[in-house]
Amino acid sequence: IVMISLASSASAQVRGWGLGVGVFDGDFGIQGRKDFWLGGDVSEITGQASVYFQSKTTFRLDADYHFIINPDKPSRFYPLVGIDFAFNSNAVKFGANAGGGVNFKLTEKTEAFGEVKYTFGSWDGWAITGGIYF
Repeated sequence: IVMISLASSASAQVRGWGLGVGVFDGDFGIQGRKDFWLGGDVSEITGQASVYFQSKTTFRLDADYHFIINPDKPSRFYPLVGIDFAFNSNAVKFGANAGGGVNFKLTEKTEAFGEVKYTFGSWDGWAITGGIYF
């Protein structure tokens, strides 16, 4: 599942960890993610590691850049762009991601997220993922 832009600061702040479930072109998968803030409240990179259970178990590593449109709201929307690295026992493939999503506060330390993106490349397709940050 599955990103890059200029940041106003060279240092990245680490945010909480996230877990999600989703579908990539009809195949069920699970995902772990970690966010890195790039100075300010509008710029972050999200690293994702996913495994999808299809005819061959496929692993995907993504790095997506998120531009937060409304950082002061409890529900924050973002477009995303990024890169995808996918592999299984037969092949290794690269791709590019484009899409969008939303994070919304559940408690002071917990957020839920939903994301839709398309991966362009040899293993292209739509991914829909939802989950929680803790």
